Amino acid sequence: MLCAYSRNFLLLLLLTSAALPADVKIRVLDPQSAVVAGAQVVLLPANSSSPLDVAITSADGNAILRSSTSTALRVRVLAPGFSPTLVDVTPSQEAITVQLELATLAETVVVSGTLSPLPEQESGVSVSSLDRGQLLDMNPVAASDAIRFLPGAVMNAQRQRGALSSLFVRGGDSHYNKVIVDGVAISDPGGTFDLGVVPLQEASRMEFLRGAQSTLYGSDAMTSVLQTWTRTGSSPTPELVFGLEGGNFNTADGYLSFAGSRGRYDYNIFANQFNTAGQGINSEYSNSSQGGNVGVQFSPRAQLRVRAQHSTNRTGIAGEWNFNADPLLPTDSDQFARQNNLLAGAELEVTGPTRWQHRFRGFEYHHKRINVDTFLDPGREVIDFPFHAIADINRAGFDYQGDYLERSWAQTTFGYQFEDENAFVGDLTFPPLTHGLRRNQAVFGQQTFTLARFSAVTGARFVHNTTFGNTAIPRVGVGWQLLRGGNIFSGTRLRFSYATGIKAPRFEEAFARGQGIIPNPDLKAEENRAFEAGIQPSLYAGKYSFFGKILQQCVSQSD
Repeated sequence: MLCAYSRNFLLLLLLTSAALPADVKIRVLDPQSAVVAGAQVVLLPANSSSPLDVAITSADGNAILRSSTSTALRVRVLAPGFSPTLVDVTPSQEAITVQLELATLAETVVVSGTLSPLPEQESGVSVSSLDRGQLLDMNPVAASDAIRFLPGAVMNAQRQRGALSSLFVRGGDSHYNKVIVDGVAISDPGGTFDLGVVPLQEASRMEFLRGAQSTLYGSDAMTSVLQTWTRTGSSPTPELVFGLEGGNFNTADGYLSFAGSRGRYDYNIFANQFNTAGQGINSEYSNSSQGGNVGVQFSPRAQLRVRAQHSTNRTGIAGEWNFNADPLLPTDSDQFARQNNLLAGAELEVTGPTRWQHRFRGFEYHHKRINVDTFLDPGREVIDFPFHAIADINRAGFDYQGDYLERSWAQTTFGYQFEDENAFVGDLTFPPLTHGLRRNQAVFGQQTFTLARFSAVTGARFVHNTTFGNTAIPRVGVGWQLLRGGNIFSGTRLRFSYATGIKAPRFEEAFARGQGIIPNPDLKAEENRAFEAGIQPSLYAGKYSFFGKILQQCVSQSD
């Protein structure tokens, strides 16, 4: 009798075990066999487009997915900068290694266009990128040195190293760009930003998104969004990199980084110091930066990442006017600009249940800027006078993003964002300083379809801004692969998009008071309605591509 009960219990246990989900372990590597962190891994039945599970690779390149079937399976991997990869697997395999390939121009996976990994040609936007290898080859002192190599970016830099550098895209103003580092917006509210002093040490990737993108990124994304991410430590053996470079004009550049991964933890700690005397009077520039990127994996389904960067810089402002090598005004010997910047963010990624992904993030950016001229230089009486202009701006908030993968060809994204903008602006020579405060909220949603030759992205954002009130921001983009295959013309794609952008007034415009300044707290947002249509041929298996397009932008100024 006891033996019979034992046999029945054992049979029930085996049946129950067979019904329980089985783990499928995936390890993602790049072409050089280095691990790839942050890749999206989707598990699918071999004969269905309905996902069984989705996961994000940890710093050691591993992901664990759960399967409730014993039939043949497929794994789809999307990682920024690489080609989409589809691999057949079976549940009986203990561990599967997926080695990615470098992407051609036509199939590079990006995240800026849709907030989730997607091949560029399916995202419905114009986006370009620079990977870590390209950034290392450039060895840029500041972001402006790298941005000038991106298609559609027009950089305007004033004279010497560290001087004001502004970005102009598609004929828009330099205030129409949103700059984001490690998920934290670092451009001033209203879009003012100097790209000539932003260090790129340990940047793993830069993505440049052209066009109106306020549906996903809110205010200031009128004509472009520029994003960079810090490298994640992945080597089991701690990696120490340091160096010192020098050149003429007393130029010196020293850098240090210590990165690695051990068990559930990964880390990357780095610092950089750059100094130069420049060419001529009052042309010196210095920039000191420090930062860290630390992650911990609580479970295969939950990862926490904390990033922080601090930088200080000082630039001499010579202010020399030359016309055909003839100096119209002498050099300003004492004017200088200085910045002190701190950004920090914490991001919790949770995958599950089944087809869900969740991201919770808190962020803060504190920017202090001064511009000082202490006395009037002889011969510059026309424009030179003492001043001490300051800006003390703090942006802090939190957001949530949810992604639901209905099918391998359909995904829904939605989210909420709260941001507190707090600033003191003015001139200490002409007190008092002005204080401005805005608390903004937004909800957004997006639907992505990629089926056969057709792709579509639709979305909308509803914004409540304490300066200009409520506004809705739609976006739609569609694409159709007209031709594919062939040795020379490997593909031709038609594309159309309509998007809107908004820009909140700068604090100086809405709140500041001073000599000759009359603020208007009732200013409305500037709006940009952008149409884009074009054809994109792809040549020689996607190695070469060009885009012929028609653009139309309509900008409405604030009242």
